[in-house]
Amino acid sequence: MTTKKQAVLLIVVAGLVAAAGYAVWKSRGQGDEFVVSGVIEADDIHVGSKVGGRVMKVVAREGQSVKAGDVLVLLEPDEPKASLSESQASLRQAEARLTELQAGYRREEIDQAKADWLAAKAQHGNAEKLRQRMKDLVERQLIAPQEYDDARTKAEETEQRTMSARERYDLLLAGTRQEEIAQARAGVEAARARVRLLKTQLDETVVRSPVNAVVEVLDLEPGDMVGAGKPVATLLRTTSLWVRAYLPEKRLGHVQPGLTVRIRVDSFPRKDFSGTVRRIHRQAEFTPRNVQTTEERVLQVFQTEVIIDDPEKILRPGMNADVFIKKSEQ
Repeated sequence: MTTKKQAVLLIVVAGLVAAAGYAVWKSRGQGDEFVVSGVIEADDIHVGSKVGGRVMKVVAREGQSVKAGDVLVLLEPDEPKASLSESQASLRQAEARLTELQAGYRREEIDQAKADWLAAKAQHGNAEKLRQRMKDLVERQLIAPQEYDDARTKAEETEQRTMSARERYDLLLAGTRQEEIAQARAGVEAARARVRLLKTQLDETVVRSPVNAVVEVLDLEPGDMVGAGKPVATLLRTTSLWVRAYLPEKRLGHVQPGLTVRIRVDSFPRKDFSGTVRRIHRQAEFTPRNVQTTEERVLQVFQTEVIIDDPEKILRPGMNADVFIKKSEQ
């Protein structure tokens, strides 16, 4: 073998050794670390409307980045608007009635009620006198019985009007009762609560994003019906990415929530990301088939969630990630 061929062979062997060393380092970490693998995920949020209705306009689209408060879907607002207008009118009436009762009755109203009562009393007196005359005449058979019946009916009617007028006069003279004011006040509060409810329902015809996110699913067209409380869109909360990894049972003692770790992804192999363990599931399971080697798939593991610090916003859900964890003294 020539010297040149030997040199090339040495370079190839050195490259293979370096690659193998990197693979071992990547898969097992440095001497004081071990590694668990997983996939980057984002929390999904199902957004909907409390009232539902018919879709008027679809504003956002799948794959679009949205900010908190951005409009996703508009529902037809006609029915909630009409109900709100009706309730606002009822509220104004209730408030006017309460104001009137709290102010009490005016002197003019009391005087008018007294005049109405005295007039009704006079009419009843005249009607009663006529009834008496008609009674005498019918007993002497000078008039038909029907004429007496008419006079008696009129006397009874004027008596009822006199009693009603006197009751109203006495009521105004006594003033407003506290029970009436309390009842009117309760009516106002009920009307206000109804208006608040309908305003909320009208607001629900505008479906907004509650957080900064990416629209993952939004399959609607104008005219579609949306059920009350049913999701109209699924959002991915990309501002708080995390890794779903699987911690071997023998490594459980090295990890606890709040632990700081470092993370690497295949897309940026030379860049370290900081992470914090958020949760370790209490229930053990077998390693999922899409994680690690065939031998490791039969191990008992604990699902672990690690929040990633990604200030540059360069990571994406679905990326493979390796979580490097320092070994603690046992």
